Amino acid sequence: MSIKSSLFLINPWWDNVKINEQFLLGRKRNEFSDIIGRIDNKRILSIIGPRRVGKSTLIYQIINYLLEEKHVDNKRILFFSGDDPSLFFDENDKLSDVLDVYFNEILEENITKLKEKIYIFIDEIHFIKNWQNYLKTYFDRKYNVKFIITGSSSIHLFKDANESLLGRIENIYVLPLTFNQFMNFYMTYISKSEDIEIPKVDLSNLDKSIKKLEEIYYNQDLKLKITKILKKYILVGGYPEYFEVKDIEVWQKQLSEGIITRGIYKDILTIYNIKSPEILKKMLYYIASNNSQTFAYSSIATTFGIDTVTTMTYLGYLKQAFLINVLENYSNNIAKVIRTNKKINILDNGIQNSLLKQRTIDDNITGHIVKSMVDFDFRLLCEKENYKQFYYRNHNKEEIDIIIDRKIDIIPIEVKYTNQIENADLKVISEFIEKHSGNSINQVKFGIIITKDILKKEGNLYFIPYWLFNI
Repeated sequence: MSIKSSLFLINPWWDNVKINEQFLLGRKRNEFSDIIGRIDNKRILSIIGPRRVGKSTLIYQIINYLLEEKHVDNKRILFFSGDDPSLFFDENDKLSDVLDVYFNEILEENITKLKEKIYIFIDEIHFIKNWQNYLKTYFDRKYNVKFIITGSSSIHLFKDANESLLGRIENIYVLPLTFNQFMNFYMTYISKSEDIEIPKVDLSNLDKSIKKLEEIYYNQDLKLKITKILKKYILVGGYPEYFEVKDIEVWQKQLSEGIITRGIYKDILTIYNIKSPEILKKMLYYIASNNSQTFAYSSIATTFGIDTVTTMTYLGYLKQAFLINVLENYSNNIAKVIRTNKKINILDNGIQNSLLKQRTIDDNITGHIVKSMVDFDFRLLCEKENYKQFYYRNHNKEEIDIIIDRKIDIIPIEVKYTNQIENADLKVISEFIEKHSGNSINQVKFGIIITKDILKKEGNLYFIPYWLFNI
């Protein structure tokens, strides 16, 4: 089949055929609005996130928006995937071959003389050899073209591309659904009812946020509804495909095979030549069994019979593939940060439960899972806002779960998923705030305690239930 014929099959709107409703779904992720807001910026837009998280669906929704809302001419929207064998049969096939056919045989316009913008969507672009060099060329020549690209992890989009695309590309991270997003997907697909609107927590004005949250907090019917959905989220995690599956046994098998195994063997191995890929999967199981614990790289290396450098490298791959998170210990001493243990956890709680084959969640492990969920919420915030995320451990080996460095201040966050919090439970975070409160460089003005069902302000500590925590 020729490139031209393949492109016509992939882009049915060229023949005035509407996009299949199954590709559009009935619900849009929050990131849809972020993409729409940047769709006409000059810079290349990259949508980064793990496989099966909904990036391709987002692309179809954006294309449908351009066709239906902006009334862009059908043939001025091109979509294809970098792993499509009908377009890229071997490694010698070039991105320019596809684009030349599009401009010369389909659009029939000279790319140097485009009067109206062209939108080019390339899914899984990392499979195309030297993709970053081609995009740099098109961008630098100032063609009237907007590129929107996706990749299954930050590995793909930043290996050998940072320098060449510096200042030319902007990123939107599409990760598993936060609880607030999951809740409204649940309202759409399960409850078939209207969204539940929980105000975002404004870290710059928590007093105002607490007052807004009180309106929901004292609504008992709404609280029961939200906490019921939270129990489901704690078990199944944030991958949107759950709403197509629903059965927990089938879902966990799909997570294991479709996201974990293929994420390792297809995504990571397509980029790096790894001698022992099976160790990556064993590491995931090990981390899931010891989630949110602190580790020394040397101890993990000993466990798997590999050297420390290889251990650090493999953990880096898993983090870049959005399967785990690795936190450094917060300190002003860089050497101490490097030396001390790292806190490692599975990024998505559904994946953790899948790895451990946990199909029911009891109270004994709920608190540990919620800690991972809060860690994920803040990683998403840090990716978006370019903040830095740490944990804290003092000389007595007492810890604070998360430290967020916003450059203008430092915010300590503790997860106490209980309704009985004693003063002794707040000792470490209170001492941390007192120690840093007068520091003009790394000033701490307040701390946040994530609770099970306590909402209040006490001194410079803000207590917020997780079921109301939306950042």
